[in-house]
Amino acid sequence: MPPFPKTLPPALVVFGGTGFVGTAVLAEALLQNKDLQIFAVSRTGVAPKWLSAEPVYQTTRLSFVSGDLLAPQTVRDALRAVTPKYNIVGCISCVGAITPWSQTNMVRTCGDANINAYTISREIGATKFAVITRDRSNMDDWWYPFPYLIPGYYEGKRKIEEFVERDVENAGNAICLRAGFVVGTRRTLPGLPTSVKIAVPLDGLYKLVDRLCPTIGVEELAGAAVRFVLAERKAETVLVLNDEIPNYFE
Repeated sequence: MPPFPKTLPPALVVFGGTGFVGTAVLAEALLQNKDLQIFAVSRTGVAPKWLSAEPVYQTTRLSFVSGDLLAPQTVRDALRAVTPKYNIVGCISCVGAITPWSQTNMVRTCGDANINAYTISREIGATKFAVITRDRSNMDDWWYPFPYLIPGYYEGKRKIEEFVERDVENAGNAICLRAGFVVGTRRTLPGLPTSVKIAVPLDGLYKLVDRLCPTIGVEELAGAAVRFVLAERKAETVLVLNDEIPNYFE
């Protein structure tokens, strides 16, 4: 599909825009560009209830759209009314799931769903694409527990990284932000439905995790993704490592 005319208003598509990282990406995008229209795609197409208490999200520039990346035609259908009206400057995928009881589901959600997100971003003429993957620097260390507990999660993330790397025709326009354990204010716990709310201080947990693996602040991660997709210049590499993320594309 040819690029849309640059005279159209700019828009950003965020896949998985209702989760922990996704909502942080929405906030960063709204703050970084005051002219940007943002479409958050999720299976429900409904904004999390807690967003109504946060002023940054109270804008007509943010819309929620229903579409399931594991049924990609539903996403294509949902975006069909959007793409002719906007210049899609970028897509950011924050899709992923931690479900220890189903390694297969983690491969599909972290890998196949993100591959569909990337494919659709190319179809709708998005200039840039960023996807959140996972740091694996300590995979071989015996005390690094996560890859052994949830191997499907890492296998899925590896699938999307390899898929993006193989698309040499799009080199420089797509990146994988290989993040460590993402820390910040969580409204739900990984692996639980968003309807299950928490109100437990997590600082102690984050200090423990920091001893086991690399970590990254959710605002730092979201900021890097948004800076890349809104920038005109291209990336030098596909993989952006965890320690490179905080200052990436500044």
